[in-house]
Amino acid sequence: MMNAGVAKERTGAALIFVFITLISLTVVVLAFVTMVHYEIRSSAAGLRNMQAFYIAEAGIAKARWALTIGQEPVGWGEEDEPFGEGPYEGTYTVTTVDNGDGTYTIESEGYIPDDNDPIAKRKAVQRNIQVSAGGDGPNLSLTAVASASSAQGGNTANKSNDGLSNTKWKSNISNGSWLKHDFASQIDFDKIVFDGNQIASYQIQYSTDNVAYQPVSNPVESPGGAVSFDSVTARYLKLNVNGNRPEVNELEAYDTGSAPGVSLGLGKFVTFW
Repeated sequence: MMNAGVAKERTGAALIFVFITLISLTVVVLAFVTMVHYEIRSSAAGLRNMQAFYIAEAGIAKARWALTIGQEPVGWGEEDEPFGEGPYEGTYTVTTVDNGDGTYTIESEGYIPDDNDPIAKRKAVQRNIQVSAGGDGPNLSLTAVASASSAQGGNTANKSNDGLSNTKWKSNISNGSWLKHDFASQIDFDKIVFDGNQIASYQIQYSTDNVAYQPVSNPVESPGGAVSFDSVTARYLKLNVNGNRPEVNELEAYDTGSAPGVSLGLGKFVTFW
């Protein structure tokens, strides 16, 4: 039989082993909890930093809109402008600078929650943005529904506003052909551009109801198939054409009165983290 002294020694050793095991497990659990806590904090910080970055990008987008569509002069800017809602809310401060060499610089800083005491801050900059005089604005015909008096084979009316120069509408008859664009609602336009072949003569008409059509006033031709005229407000644009089975690659409509004052290139995009 085991004597009492040996039993006590073995019991003490077992208790020490259990104690060491519990300490080891406690250390592992504490390390795991610390790691999880750090990861959560790190993820939250990363999310806030990303939010600040996208808010800074929003400031650049707003500046580009202001200088083109809004026709604001260079030097325009906004300070601590709110952006987003709820947990995604922050602010941006954006500035625009004329570099004096035909280029602009747009600089935007995004803050969470604002620039007074931000917990996250990121800066986005577009440099060397090429500037040129504004064009005619967007091609309004790209979203129109096209129809025609006739079509030859696959050269249907919708080929006249698909944005592709290598497709075309081609009439299946000679004189008395027409091509029409329906804008779905009344819009303003004062210029068309069309690339056609085998057209002996043409007339530009417009209508608000697809019943009564009238010609545009004071049409003036310019190189490249462009024709400018007094601005009209209408839903339908109609091109009457005469010729030997005339064809039109693209028929484009523009409202030059609402075109931006300047056109901006993309420039070099850099960020500061």
